[in-house]
Amino acid sequence: MRLKKRVALLIDYVETEYSQRLVRGTSDYLSKHNAELVVFPAGTINAVNFSYNYQYLAVASHITPQNVDGIIFMTGSHLNNVTPEYMHSYLKSFEPVPVVSIGYKFDDIPSVVSSCAGSMYELVSHIITTHGRRKIALMGVEGNSQEVSDRKSAFLNTLKQFRVEFDPSREIYGGFTYDTARSALRSYLRKKGQFDFDAIVALNDEMAFACLDIFKENGISVPEDIVVTGFDDEIRSSYVTPTLSTVNQNVEQQAYSAAEILLNIIEGKDTVLSVSVPSEAVFRQSCGCVPPGAHECEGIDVRGKSVVTNSELKVFDISQWYDNRNQFVQVIQLFSDIQVDISIDVLRSRIKSDLSGFGIKSAAVCLFSKPVETDRFEYFPLPPGANVFCAFDKDNCFSLTGDSIVFDPRKTMVPEGIFASLDGMYVCSLYRASVLYGYIIYRPGSYDITVYSMVCKLLSSSIASAVSVSAARQRQSKLQKEYDAACAVSVTDDMTGLLNRRGFMSLGTKALENAFLSGTSGLVLFGDMDGLKKINDTYGHSAGDRAIKAEARILKEAFRSSDILGRLGGDEFAIIASGLGEERFQEIKTTLDSKCEEYNRTSGEPYVLSLSMGYSVFHPLMREYDIKILLELADEALYEEKNHKNPSAVNSLIEHFFKLS
Repeated sequence: MRLKKRVALLIDYVETEYSQRLVRGTSDYLSKHNAELVVFPAGTINAVNFSYNYQYLAVASHITPQNVDGIIFMTGSHLNNVTPEYMHSYLKSFEPVPVVSIGYKFDDIPSVVSSCAGSMYELVSHIITTHGRRKIALMGVEGNSQEVSDRKSAFLNTLKQFRVEFDPSREIYGGFTYDTARSALRSYLRKKGQFDFDAIVALNDEMAFACLDIFKENGISVPEDIVVTGFDDEIRSSYVTPTLSTVNQNVEQQAYSAAEILLNIIEGKDTVLSVSVPSEAVFRQSCGCVPPGAHECEGIDVRGKSVVTNSELKVFDISQWYDNRNQFVQVIQLFSDIQVDISIDVLRSRIKSDLSGFGIKSAAVCLFSKPVETDRFEYFPLPPGANVFCAFDKDNCFSLTGDSIVFDPRKTMVPEGIFASLDGMYVCSLYRASVLYGYIIYRPGSYDITVYSMVCKLLSSSIASAVSVSAARQRQSKLQKEYDAACAVSVTDDMTGLLNRRGFMSLGTKALENAFLSGTSGLVLFGDMDGLKKINDTYGHSAGDRAIKAEARILKEAFRSSDILGRLGGDEFAIIASGLGEERFQEIKTTLDSKCEEYNRTSGEPYVLSLSMGYSVFHPLMREYDIKILLELADEALYEEKNHKNPSAVNSLIEHFFKLS
């Protein structure tokens, strides 16, 4: 039985400042009230910008009455992808575990929201009355988010109160990210030919930062030409040039209040079920309140808040630069280490030292008994069996690097006795593509939390590679035996000794299946000789046969013994080269051209030997590797090369496409 109450905080991604501020606020309250915090970076439900985002959400399956006493859910981030009704149903699915929502108010679920009406009124009215701006644009997002809806409503209501007409064409959808906002602004400029507004209110700071950069690119001065404001008051708001006028929505206080409500519910105390945390406008250089040179000396803004000095900035930047450099050097080293195929046992012996090198003092890598192939889901059912692959806790003097501890993940996140406490730990899925291998529980060290996010992703890749390497080697051994058998029957080309069409298609299909299962990328190449018909017509078919044999020998010399080579018929050749990236194609072409030139110099033959080649790429993100489609794509690329060599061959290319269709 746990001595302390345990609270689960479901955030989206550890990399966002908003999430980190929620962690700080929740931790602040719980630490004062002798309760544990476990953080679950669970992604966002139904996110469309990540191919395998749903794998993050699998960690939410650990939230059961046996594992946690209550949940704080970062609801607002999900409502750009799902309806409030869907979100309500999802939160209710955790019952009987109590839930507190942050970012959206439900009628029957305790909620904490940010009150933005007053601060947005203060911000927009300030732009109008103090700085005389009336052609005001809005950079927002589409979706169901209550936060977005409230901010937009407050913006429009303020304009209405001051009799400022809003032109709907000046509503720009920035998507809440820096990159999407930049793209939206560029599209607006292309469409209208100019920025026809003198102020822009962005509904978060990321989009405001994009505005600052785009305006700078186009020679537009902020705030002289256009006033820019944001929303959130991120740390960077005080360091960008010009510093950003924005709204501080007191995220830490929201989390603090949510933790207070939840702990009262858990302990059976009377409590309010809904809290609205006020936000406040912060005026800096981007609206024109703070003079451009104010950051070079001590100063205060119009609301009496201190301005960061230039000397402070220098100290901050230098210290952070060294810290960041050292951290990322370690990440690069870890990335280099996982490039080598290693067995699962070798990986086990390395994990502790790898994680400890990043200041992690407590961690457990838990792997399911069998990797789980998943698709998009609403709820991920944990498999009945798992094992603690590797674990250590310096506070508990525990270390496991040998035999695994078998347990049921449906009953506990990690077996008793490994950790002295789960307080402050993060739970993250370990996966590659659609295959879920398990999860890691760890307590971050002193590095930036984004570094640990990268470490978890690299660890996922390392585990996936180690798990699949032995199976891949077994399949490769079987494939080799099949290859040897194929060479002994009628699947070879009599003239060249390469695989014939039947042999190539059969063995190539198996090789691609093996590559798909092991998550391997590679190239499919298609080539044919240049001018074989001319050789046959001019020098006879015996000369053409010699040219084909010579080309086959050159291909054998240019490619690896593990590559699969075939003559599909006539002067057509095909190759499957697993493990080669498209950046190697030009190197391959150069080698082939060099060997052809050497042959032409030394063979004594009257003809000139050369080869045109195209390629297609297969990679782990494909759902399947279809050899026919890959050959057709490579064939199309081949004809593009022939056209480049001989522009008069347009008719041949047209005939080729008609043949494919």
